[in-house]
Amino acid sequence: MKNTLILGVLAIFGSTTIYAQNTVHAACEASVVGYTETRVPSNFFTFADLKSTSAQGTTTQISDVLGSPYVVDAFQKGSLFYGEELAGTFYVRYNGFTKELEIKKGNSPDEIAKVLVKDKNLKFVFDNQDELKFVAFMDKKGNRHDEYLLTKSKGDKYQLMERPLVTYKEGKKAANSFMLDVPSKFVHRTELYALDLVTNIASQIPTKKSKLIDFFAESEKIQIAALIKKKSLNIKDVNDLSQIFDFANAISQDIALKE
Repeated sequence: MKNTLILGVLAIFGSTTIYAQNTVHAACEASVVGYTETRVPSNFFTFADLKSTSAQGTTTQISDVLGSPYVVDAFQKGSLFYGEELAGTFYVRYNGFTKELEIKKGNSPDEIAKVLVKDKNLKFVFDNQDELKFVAFMDKKGNRHDEYLLTKSKGDKYQLMERPLVTYKEGKKAANSFMLDVPSKFVHRTELYALDLVTNIASQIPTKKSKLIDFFAESEKIQIAALIKKKSLNIKDVNDLSQIFDFANAISQDIALKE
């Protein structure tokens, strides 16, 4: 069964294309494949348009937009896993605007990248050991999302995750000859999330320490609160948060051993 699933993942490198001209889409040429509920590859492929269309219907050439839709422009090498099983070695880059992971067999500029099917069992481990995982999560407003998150702190029970976000800001024409045009641009920012590996659902990191402590198990809260106070940790700082999550995972292991 596992081998069948791996073959299904690798089937992203099939052919057959249709041309799409949708709303704002700033991806470079990439093909997309979907899957049926039985994990059988379907014939749904799309080549992304090389134009970006705003919500108001204005079309802007990508070359005229400042910045990049990609978190890192260059394709980076790593390993693709389905669950714990290795599917192969590939090159990828993440489009934070379209929220798609573009993937290639090799790093040749002539090879057209394909967009990886979105599946919670898939993860990509870069050669530097960073991980991108497809995760379900809740934002501060309680809205559910399913996107790729970057693992910032690993553990057996809790993980600190980063959500790369790229938004498109439409430019403006100069009001008169004394002013300059404001070009369209991609704006980058990030959000931090706490992932509970038991439920496999992540929640956005709150701004208050008490709310963060509530995320952890009752048996862990007192020690985590003491750590934050003792080291004066800032929960808005990713390095300080990593210390908290590493400590929380160590506590959960100790409790599991005692039980």
